[in-house]
Amino acid sequence: MLNALLKKHNSSKMKNKGEVKEMYLAKKSAKVLKPLLEKYYRAKFIGIENIPDTPFLGIGNHLGVYFMPESFLWLTKYYSLKNKPPMKVLVHNALHNIAKFLVLPEKEFGILDANPKNAVESLKNGNSITVYPGGDRENAKPFSERNEINFYNHLGYIKSALNANVPILPIVGVGGGETVFVLSSGEKIAKKMGLTKLFNLHTWPIYWSFPFGWHVGHFPFLSLPLPSQVTLSVLPAYSLDEYTAEDANNPEVLEKINKEIIFRMQTELDRLAKGRIPIIGNINP
Repeated sequence: MLNALLKKHNSSKMKNKGEVKEMYLAKKSAKVLKPLLEKYYRAKFIGIENIPDTPFLGIGNHLGVYFMPESFLWLTKYYSLKNKPPMKVLVHNALHNIAKFLVLPEKEFGILDANPKNAVESLKNGNSITVYPGGDRENAKPFSERNEINFYNHLGYIKSALNANVPILPIVGVGGGETVFVLSSGEKIAKKMGLTKLFNLHTWPIYWSFPFGWHVGHFPFLSLPLPSQVTLSVLPAYSLDEYTAEDANNPEVLEKINKEIIFRMQTELDRLAKGRIPIIGNINP
C-alpha cells in the first residue's frame, strides 16, 4: 500500500516537473515581454474574471500580419495569472514546420501544431488551449475589414471543444489591425503561387509598415508595429453542457454554435470599435 502511494506521488511529481519544463520558456518570456507589450500598445483588458479555472478552449481574432498584438497580449497576460490551467497555443502548420526546421523548443514555448488530435489530447490532459480559427486570412485581412469577425467556416475548434467536453472562451481584440496598413490580403497571389495547395497559406498580403514602407508576403521584414492602442475583452465562456461528443459530427449543431459565437464576438467588437480613432484608440471609453 505504501509503495503504491509513493509510486503515485513520484509519478505526479515527475508529471508536474514535465509540465513546468514544457512551459518554462513561455512563462519566462511572458514575464519579460508583458510590461513592454502592455505599455507599447497601451493595453486594456476587460472581463479577465470570465476566465475559467478549469480547462477551456480559447478563441480569438488576431491581425497585423506577423505582429498579431492580440495574441501576444493575451498569452503574456494569461501566463501571469495564478491558479489557471497550463496554456498551449495551436499555430498554423507552416509556422510549426518552420519551428521544426529551425529546431526551436516548441514544447518549452507551449506551441502545438494546429490539428484536432493535438487539441483534444491537450485539453483532456488538463490544459487549456488558444486557437485562432480565422488563420492567415484573418491576420492578413485588409485594413477596411479589420473590425469584422470571420472564421472562414473553420469549425474544427467547436469539434475539439465538444470532443474534450470543455467550454469555449471568446477573446475579442481591437486595434491589432492598425499596427500595419494592409492594402490587400493577396489571396489570388497565394493561389497562383501554389501556396494554398502546398502550405495551406491562403494569403500573401500587400501592406505598409513602419519605417520602410510597402512589403509583400508573410516574411518578417525589418519593421516595427505602429503603437496602436489595443483592447482585449474576454467574454463569458460558451457552455457546451447541452451537447455531447456525438454532436461534433452534426453539421447543424456546429453551424449553430459557430453563428452564436461569432455573433457575440462581433457585437462586442462593434462596441469596442465605436468612436475609435485608428492607432489612438477610443478617446471616450
